[in-house]
Amino acid sequence: MKKKIITIISIICIVLVFSGLAAVKYLSDRVPKNPSGTIGNSAGNLYNNGLFCENDGYVYFANPYDSSALYRMKPDESEMKKLAYTEVTSLNADGKYLYYYQGGSGSGAGTGLGFVLSTTGIYRVNKKNPKDAECLDRVNGKYVLLADNDVYYTCSDNQVSLKKVSIDGKTKEVLLQLDILPVSVQNSTFYYLNNDKNLHLMALDLRTNTSRQVLAEDVYMPIIDGSVVYGIDIHDNYSLISLNINDGSKKLLDTGRVDMLNVTDNYIYYQTSGDTPQLKRIRRDGSDMEVVADGVHNNINATSQYIYFTKFGAATPVYKTPAYGPVNVTTFDSASRAAMEEISKKKK
Repeated sequence: MKKKIITIISIICIVLVFSGLAAVKYLSDRVPKNPSGTIGNSAGNLYNNGLFCENDGYVYFANPYDSSALYRMKPDESEMKKLAYTEVTSLNADGKYLYYYQGGSGSGAGTGLGFVLSTTGIYRVNKKNPKDAECLDRVNGKYVLLADNDVYYTCSDNQVSLKKVSIDGKTKEVLLQLDILPVSVQNSTFYYLNNDKNLHLMALDLRTNTSRQVLAEDVYMPIIDGSVVYGIDIHDNYSLISLNINDGSKKLLDTGRVDMLNVTDNYIYYQTSGDTPQLKRIRRDGSDMEVVADGVHNNINATSQYIYFTKFGAATPVYKTPAYGPVNVTTFDSASRAAMEEISKKKK
């Protein structure tokens, strides 16, 4: 009888242990809901390929010195660490996960990480276990944005369209059969250029999936902040402008032709073209215009401490200037050193 009781107790203990382990695994694998208003990255960064994304005290970035593999660092560029070998763009983050577009094999091909290295698509990865990636949609896409509990992206497989997938990957939906840049969002509303008809500024309500015209202004790369939209005026020499969506007033910030922009707390960084192309910055009110660098540049990404950019057509070197204080352009040497250290590790 005693042996029977011990056996029963042992079986119950084993069942409880396995049940507990299963419960822990379920909770760890569960994708928690995000608080309302969660935005994965700034519109300005995502217009510039989303190569940097700051979240919870870290900057996640695609390191071009290491085939655009996923790295992490502090905003001051300390504590740099490689997270995954995959080639990433359109980086987004919430409390637990990173979301991104994977467009190539990266520097880890053949290292045994499986299908993650050989397929393109929209991915979700746990920050604490970055090699455990989940593909949300295997598509050719771009301009990925996390907003609340869905990931939005432009898909170019059969017909160009705006799609969304839930953060747990369980539901997918086509929103618009248009090639738009779905990155400027505020209060669950996308602001975009109506390139299907008249190029006017439009808004798509993500709660109802209905579109409306905001203003009869043709603004490219709109970035919404409160009642003000910053962007490029298509019918006025592609000049840099700000628009008040409440009263429709427009302010001309720079008359030169602008090809790319990013908006930070204090400045607008933008690339001009023409005979003397320059990367410039100007305060949001149009004052204190300064030249950051001569020549043609792109990939203008902002963090809380630096503005990063590259020369057009070249992945490296990556340049940077402080986000506050005087312009002081240097190179992103810490990323280069980290990549060299990774190469040294492989040779050992």
